[in-house]
Amino acid sequence: MTKKNQSIAIVGVGPRGLAALEALFLALQDATVSEIPKVLLFEASPHFGAGQIWSPAQVATNLSNIHERHLANGLAGRPEIRIDDLFIPAFASYREWINYPENHDPQEKDHFPSRSKIGAYLNARFESIAHVLADAGLAECLQKAIVLVETTATGCMLTDAEGIEYEVAETVLTIGHQPVYDSDQLQSWEAHAREQKLMLYKDPYPVGALETEAITPDTVIAMRGFGLSMVDQMRALTLGFGGSFTEIPDTDRFQYSASEQEPRTLIAFSLDGLPPAPKPKNAKIDAWFEPSAESMLHFKTQIEEANQHPDQIKDASFLIEALGEMTASVYLDLKTKARPTTLDRHELAKLTESLLRQPKKLQHELLLSHDIPAIEALNALLDMACGREKISLDYCLGQVWRYALGVLYHEFTHFDFKDAAMIDLVKYIEASKRYSYGPPIASVQQLIALVEAGVLHLDFVDNPQIEEVPSGWKLRKNGKSVTADVMVNSVVDPPQLLKVSSPLIQNLIADKKVSPVNYKLGLHTLEDGRIISKAGNTHQPIALLGRLAKGSVIGVDDLIECFGKPANKWAAGVLSRMRD
Repeated sequence: MTKKNQSIAIVGVGPRGLAALEALFLALQDATVSEIPKVLLFEASPHFGAGQIWSPAQVATNLSNIHERHLANGLAGRPEIRIDDLFIPAFASYREWINYPENHDPQEKDHFPSRSKIGAYLNARFESIAHVLADAGLAECLQKAIVLVETTATGCMLTDAEGIEYEVAETVLTIGHQPVYDSDQLQSWEAHAREQKLMLYKDPYPVGALETEAITPDTVIAMRGFGLSMVDQMRALTLGFGGSFTEIPDTDRFQYSASEQEPRTLIAFSLDGLPPAPKPKNAKIDAWFEPSAESMLHFKTQIEEANQHPDQIKDASFLIEALGEMTASVYLDLKTKARPTTLDRHELAKLTESLLRQPKKLQHELLLSHDIPAIEALNALLDMACGREKISLDYCLGQVWRYALGVLYHEFTHFDFKDAAMIDLVKYIEASKRYSYGPPIASVQQLIALVEAGVLHLDFVDNPQIEEVPSGWKLRKNGKSVTADVMVNSVVDPPQLLKVSSPLIQNLIADKKVSPVNYKLGLHTLEDGRIISKAGNTHQPIALLGRLAKGSVIGVDDLIECFGKPANKWAAGVLSRMRD
């Protein structure tokens, strides 16, 4: 069965697919084309525009790590679109949609909305354009998973999971998180769980799956990971079972009251035991870390110089040096708010460079020690985020990273560095996320409250020994041991192309339609998103915008940048080829 004569396919209609659709029709209103293309929109989940990650149907305890202040300032609306007789109404910015106050109190604690709330915005924004296009015969929404994309003499042939084929002129893959092959550890745990009839949750999401009657107060749950996903799961296993947190006045601390239904024992563990660092409490404290205009301009100039000479860039040294200088300036500007130092700007910059290169080994009085217990680190990080404790250099660096990433994501979306340099660059960006992608302070307040209530245990948090036993998984550390009868994976795998197990990507690799940027990253694309094949072909009608372009594109995990330059450049390229 074949459906023919379609023009453009957008595969994966989460935020990035929505952005691609909008960018295409925004570009069309200023273009001269013989015919407005029809768009086929493929999304496996029922919530177009939001996708699975931002699903409006997920549990309300699953919070975004993007505060509404940032969304209000960054997530612009869609202007109205007029193409001949076609009229697509404007859609509100996030600020307008939530009625965010123009005069926001900078001392008010930042609010972090649920992922479902943001998903509702994205879904409504999609429906507002999709209905108009569908009524005009210019769009078709198909809740289907595409498993194969092949090039033809006139474009692409797509095949869905049911074997139905769709012929189009061009395809853009705007797919987000993709399933990956299980690690050896997860494979062993799955076999063990199956043999002993134990509960293993391999996928961190949806966290609502944990809210089940199979988990009782006597259940002992081990959570693999100590980051954002673990915090989401922690809330599902406490708030989701009827527990509650109460803020203790004038302390920036919470108290936890457990319910009778929830599991009484949660155990967190990871490879390094380092907790996530919360973002600053409010706009006033956040502003402490904003680089000066002069410092930011110097940073941009340093990155631009590297980008203009890609063949000379061997590693991420250019970024490390630029970050070191910018962080040193911010730290000195903190004055009495920071830990005291006699180092000058140059010496601080060099210390910051050493911190970036050896974060786990470097010991210094300006740094938060990695040797202190995790609960002490959580308390110290919370106090810094609330302005109650002198800022350490590593916390300062983490917050400066957020501003630096804003520049990289917005100004330098595409790099042409060689593979070794890109791998090094992405390595440092990923390593920054413990700070730069930190959770709201409420998440850390909740973690601390759970430890103090005796629910969350951190005795095994730093790389424990794990033994499979008939009753579950036995964790050992520093002479202590505990056996968990439920194991929860809290680790979201990075976008490594050759580890992705989805049929769509596997078929592209087998057909040599893609060229990986080394096995550690994603795939090579041109600046307009078109995929470069293994043979070096840059003219194939398949583009990719999203996580698996990591290695060519920076900022693939940023929601606001979904609506940025990559989608616009892809749309401009499509129209250019339509006119040829």
